Amino acid sequence: MEVKAEEEQPKAKKATEPVVNITQDGWKLKLISLRADLMRSWWVLKVIGLIIFLGHISLPLFILYNSWIVPKLVFSTVVRWPPFSDPAYPTDYGLNATRNFYLDVQEDVRVGVWHTLPSSLSVGEEVSWEEYDQTLPSAKHIFLYLHGNSGTRGAYHRVQMYKFLSRLDAHVVTLDYRGFAESTGSPTEEGVVKDAHFMYKWLKEKSNGSPVVIWGHSLGTGISTKLTKQLCDEGDPPAGLVLESPFNNIVDAAFEHPFAFLFNGIPGFKSFLRDSAVEHNVRFNSDQLIRGVTSPILILHAEDDLIVPFHLGLKLYESAKKTRSHRTGGVEMVNFESHFGYGHKNIYKAPELKEIVKKFLETCHQHQLQ
Repeated sequence: MEVKAEEEQPKAKKATEPVVNITQDGWKLKLISLRADLMRSWWVLKVIGLIIFLGHISLPLFILYNSWIVPKLVFSTVVRWPPFSDPAYPTDYGLNATRNFYLDVQEDVRVGVWHTLPSSLSVGEEVSWEEYDQTLPSAKHIFLYLHGNSGTRGAYHRVQMYKFLSRLDAHVVTLDYRGFAESTGSPTEEGVVKDAHFMYKWLKEKSNGSPVVIWGHSLGTGISTKLTKQLCDEGDPPAGLVLESPFNNIVDAAFEHPFAFLFNGIPGFKSFLRDSAVEHNVRFNSDQLIRGVTSPILILHAEDDLIVPFHLGLKLYESAKKTRSHRTGGVEMVNFESHFGYGHKNIYKAPELKEIVKKFLETCHQHQLQ
């Protein structure tokens, strides 16, 4: 029995040796895995650092030394939304009783236009082409809608506003400025205002002088204000001016834009914006131009607007108030509280908007009778 016990003892030692080896190998594998994770993390940090470098240093420096790109950023015609769509067919965007046509503003500029009929005229059978022109002289209301930057006249929030205005029994005419959608030419401040001016004069001619209200949104408020100032100077003021989500001037609007956080830490960035605006004649200084507007003015702005902050619209309102008199139309600003979530593009959802606009149209009518 003693001999057997001595023989079994070394066997027990041999059985424990592989367990020790397995434990050591496990630690080695863990160390190798940890090292691999660290290497991967290092590469991730490199990529993040490269993104930060490109975003906060290279891109700002590129723009600073290539100021020609500033006007392209202002108009952003490269962004076409909705994509793969053809504005030649308004029904594809959910617009009935809407015709698409083109106007030659000048020899090398042709712009695409939509004309939506009042809801009272769009019920029943299909409307003939002639009826669009024939019903303009007897129109209760006509809106010239001037949209903002990027996209086309078929952007969803724009289409919803056309529908809203049509339900007020109004004709709604909108266009894509030069360089937008299928319109030819390249956009400049003077160029897009010229397109809007041509559209306004066309409307006045076709409607036999019926009152036209100009409605601008976002960048379109800069175009609308400059256009209205020109028309007032010409002695042909519009019946009214509606500014939805407006800014006071393009420099402040660019400086306050969400993408500007990449550049705001660079000393002299705002001065660069100002100099670039002057160099390329892209100012849209509505806070100065609005003082020469004699038509009634309605400003609509959501307090939760992240693209054009509410306080810029308030600044524009304060500028307009300074020159109101008994010889000019009044100015009213309506703000929409943040909890509604209308932001920059969705004021058309406000239930009270119908009464606000109807009241303003009555104000415009009374002003014309003076």
